[in-house]
Amino acid sequence: MATLKKKRKKGPPLRGLARVKQWLWSRGRAVVALLVVALLGWGMQVVWQRAAPSIIHRDRYLLTAEGIEISTLPSWITADVRMEVVRNSGLDRRLSVLDEAFVSVVEDAFALHPWVESVDKITKSYPPAVFVDLTFRRPVAVVELASAEGVQLIPVDKLGIQLPAENVPDISKRYLPRIGGIVGRPPVGQQWADPRVIGATELAELLADNWESLHLVDILPSARPEIREEHRYFVFHLITRGGTRVVWGAAPSHAPPGEDNFEAKLERLRKCAKQLGPLDSVRGPAVVDVRRELAITPRTVKNTTPRTVKNPPATDQQESLVK
Repeated sequence: MATLKKKRKKGPPLRGLARVKQWLWSRGRAVVALLVVALLGWGMQVVWQRAAPSIIHRDRYLLTAEGIEISTLPSWITADVRMEVVRNSGLDRRLSVLDEAFVSVVEDAFALHPWVESVDKITKSYPPAVFVDLTFRRPVAVVELASAEGVQLIPVDKLGIQLPAENVPDISKRYLPRIGGIVGRPPVGQQWADPRVIGATELAELLADNWESLHLVDILPSARPEIREEHRYFVFHLITRGGTRVVWGAAPSHAPPGEDNFEAKLERLRKCAKQLGPLDSVRGPAVVDVRRELAITPRTVKNTTPRTVKNPPATDQQESLVK
């Protein structure tokens, strides 16, 4: 006889239901665990907030002046920048390495010093110490100011920011480009509001590699701006040791339409010095205009002494150099 196979009746999906219950149970435990952790964290935070003031300001966590180290000072700075910042900001034993504001407080303290151009990186460690990586400002020129005490030479950086004059040796200031015709001055560490100073420092920075070889001394901006096609700009004159006046024109970042770029002007000035000889004696030309084409005004017999007048002439009779 053939064996009859009974059909199994499918019961309810007990296994699937059991899995769901097990998943919900495990999820519930995870949620409970998370809640417990959150409550513990909140509780620890409350306890820390109450206890922190008495802990973080213990002596073993306080930063001392000896624990502050900065980048090596460049040769042109004679000031003790580190100690000046410590003294002015009161960092000695005032700041804890556990303080959340530690880095920002140190950064602000150094950023306010007039010799500091930027605070690049701050690294703290324990026992309490910090290394501050700094970029320092560099004097590119001096502003020549008249005062009751006589002529003052005020050092400025490439952005026209006034630097501490007492920190720059007099011998160094004498060899920097001199910016004349300026009145007034900002506080130390602040930028000059006069756009003529900004333009002059830009020129001084760009001409730094050629300043000595071209025997340049002064940068003299015009007293009033000129206007070309609604473009306002100042005209800058460079004065050599021999009294030759170089009509440079506008600063590179404010050049009006139609005026040649910095490289073209510099090449014309080099060409003039090569053909006529160094511009460091009274035998040099009276005026050299490099704005468009090289144009030269010879020195007359009556004009045999180096420059004594600081204001650029309104007009110049010029002769083109022909070779």
